[in-house]
Amino acid sequence: MKRLLLALTATAAFAAPALAADVVYEEPAAPMVMAPVSNWTGLYLGVQGGGAFNPDNGDNLSIVPNFTGAGATFLTNAFGNSFSSEFDSSFIGGAHIGYDYQINRFVVGALVDINALDIAQRSSAFSNTPAFYTAERSLDYLVTGRLRAGYLVTDMALAYATGGFAYGESDYRFTSNSPAITAAFPAAVNSDSDDFGYSVGGGMEVKVTQNISFGAEYLYTNLGDSDSSTRLNGGPFDGSGTAVVPGQFTDFRSNGDFDFHTVTAKLSYRFN
Repeated sequence: MKRLLLALTATAAFAAPALAADVVYEEPAAPMVMAPVSNWTGLYLGVQGGGAFNPDNGDNLSIVPNFTGAGATFLTNAFGNSFSSEFDSSFIGGAHIGYDYQINRFVVGALVDINALDIAQRSSAFSNTPAFYTAERSLDYLVTGRLRAGYLVTDMALAYATGGFAYGESDYRFTSNSPAITAAFPAAVNSDSDDFGYSVGGGMEVKVTQNISFGAEYLYTNLGDSDSSTRLNGGPFDGSGTAVVPGQFTDFRSNGDFDFHTVTAKLSYRFN
């Protein structure tokens, strides 16, 4: 019996370290690290580029006579429905600066941008003389000041709507090969170059880092009608041979607003 007890004791002494080696200790779980939440509050500046266009050619010229007697009838016979209009599209590009403020998943802000472009709206009338009369409004730069409000689709992606004022300085030109336009009866051009209107639209902006964002934006811009016009003294212009009458005139005016669409890609750096 004594020998049996000694044998069991020795066996237990050797088995204890082996059992201890087989025990599995679970290491404590690593603390969870939350992904940083994007912050949209702050100042930003950047550049943009794209296209300016108008698929609708716009309105034709309106011809406003100041004739006595049969003058207005001669004018109607002179032009009939011989009118055309076209819009010259162009590249648009420039720079912007703005500030955003984030409220939970909503972002509100304001921005100003300035763009260079080269668009033109051209309207022509063709008389039976034959002769053409063309009025053109062109724009080589555009400034907008807008508010914008959006919603964070994800922490890094903002969908927004925007709107505000627009300003551009347009050039007005009138050309004609009418024989009724002479040194004695010249075409008097009245040009109003300051055009004020509005821009509205929307876009999507995505942060590729905490400080750099890339986006796409659509805007509809309307600079209104213009006070620009051309007065042709004398007339009428139908090739009827009617004598030019001093003191009578015809005004050529554009009927429509100077409006167009822009689609731009935008790259911004954010100081937040």
